[in-house]
Amino acid sequence: MSIKKVLKTAEFQHPHFPKYLGIHYTPEDFDFHSDQNTCDWKWHANQNAIAEIKAKGGQISRIDACTIQSHQTQEILNFIHTHKKNHYVIQHFSQQISGLEVIIPENTIIQKPLNLNIDVFNQLSSNYSLLLNLGTNSRITINQQVIIAGQASNASLIMIGSQNDNSQLKLTTTILNHSNLNLVLFGNLDAARDCQTVWSLTPGIHGGLLGDVAINLNGQGSFGRLNVLKTGTVSDHCGLQASVNHYAPHTKSRINMRGVLFGKSKVNFTSIGNIVKGASGSDAQQESRLMTVGETTHGTVNPVLLIDENDVNAGHAASVGQYDLDELYYLLSRGIPIMQARKILVYDFISPVMQEFDKRIQKIITAAIEMGSGESFNDNL
Repeated sequence: MSIKKVLKTAEFQHPHFPKYLGIHYTPEDFDFHSDQNTCDWKWHANQNAIAEIKAKGGQISRIDACTIQSHQTQEILNFIHTHKKNHYVIQHFSQQISGLEVIIPENTIIQKPLNLNIDVFNQLSSNYSLLLNLGTNSRITINQQVIIAGQASNASLIMIGSQNDNSQLKLTTTILNHSNLNLVLFGNLDAARDCQTVWSLTPGIHGGLLGDVAINLNGQGSFGRLNVLKTGTVSDHCGLQASVNHYAPHTKSRINMRGVLFGKSKVNFTSIGNIVKGASGSDAQQESRLMTVGETTHGTVNPVLLIDENDVNAGHAASVGQYDLDELYYLLSRGIPIMQARKILVYDFISPVMQEFDKRIQKIITAAIEMGSGESFNDNL
């Protein structure tokens, strides 16, 4: 049965707008219907990585209503069933499917990082999906960049990943847009036994962002790390939940969320470390921090630990506030100009997450900081 036919069954007729702890948003801002003929997009990547993937039996293929295969349909349906009460997920897949799948076969190590660029040109709202499948004992680094151009007011991005035993995935996701946009971002990466999963996101969205991303540690001995770096400028508003779910024993996770707020921006972070019954010997640590640089910014961090097992290790750290004024005065006393001193403190604050990105993305992050630095500061100097 096709995805659209499944979504017309009674089970999916009454989805709800999702609710997240500490994240407040206007549901209608992210609600849209897309004309299937209006989305125009293309992808490109570094040829040396593409050649290596093809030579080793892997593939990168475009997905649409005419080319979708049965295994792709099943992966999407599995994701939908997990989020069957989520209005935005049902909204996404009720419309024309559009996206890519990356497959890396078993026992395959891709030496070259895949720099995967997605360019979306649309005048009306659109949706995009990415499927990732890593075989047993495989390894790859993917630097994904999504650029949304055109005058669309809304977009939806969903990422679905699956790793088989002893595979390693390092994924960075950067999202940029040219004009004001409201984006919904959802993603699940499922890791089997003895996997290594590192997912770093920097959603540089101008406008509104509502996101819910998760790593699911389904097999014993797996490790998951979620990094988030958000720079808010002007009147941006962002609500993002990042979770790691420990569904197997002796799994380990780290969540590190950093945000810098300029202008009138608003950012709400929620981080969840979830250890279920039976996941003994697991270790879940998280850190969520916001630096409020602008005079009228607003930010909250909401660390959550859900633990249903005794023999575990878990902890969290959280903070919201401006940079340390004593550190600023020290830099000024060394003859450093005030604007440069402020930037030094900002870059020092984001460095634990910024270092997870390659130099190309670091330049984009730097440009966002430079733009935000032209707005007002709350240190009254």
